[in-house]
Amino acid sequence: MNVRIKKLAFMGLFSALLVLATVVLRFPVPTFNLYFNLGEAIIYLTALLYGGAAGALIGGVGSALADIIGGYPVWAPITFVIKGLEGFIVGTVARKNIYLAVFLGGITMMIGYALAAGIMYGIGAVPVELAGDFVQVSAGAVISLFLHNRLKDISFNDEDKF
Repeated sequence: MNVRIKKLAFMGLFSALLVLATVVLRFPVPTFNLYFNLGEAIIYLTALLYGGAAGALIGGVGSALADIIGGYPVWAPITFVIKGLEGFIVGTVARKNIYLAVFLGGITMMIGYALAAGIMYGIGAVPVELAGDFVQVSAGAVISLFLHNRLKDISFNDEDKF
């Protein structure tokens, strides 16, 4: 199979998985208009397997689309930037160290959403956002690193990455 076609197929698959993991596997936080989801696992896995550009594209577009579909359209532009940056960082740093990459991506996501929640809902939302995001990025890290070790053979060599 042509490498470009295979890449496109996997990117479509990971985009769909991200939307599903974010919209379907979502758990609302009671006090604020926030929710916990498993989308981080897909963003990290995509970035680890296919590099920074794919991580940014799938992370930003897929997560923003999930916000729109899931009833949180006000968050879509914020999500596009934060999740795109998160995926880019993970995919770029992963060339040197996958654990550091996931850690830095998680910190980026947590800081970005804490700032956004603080601006949108007030300072009281920041600890709630940070706590939920910590659990979310931790679960995403564990899941993605586990899956990465099993799926890394379906990735493409460095010159084939997006």
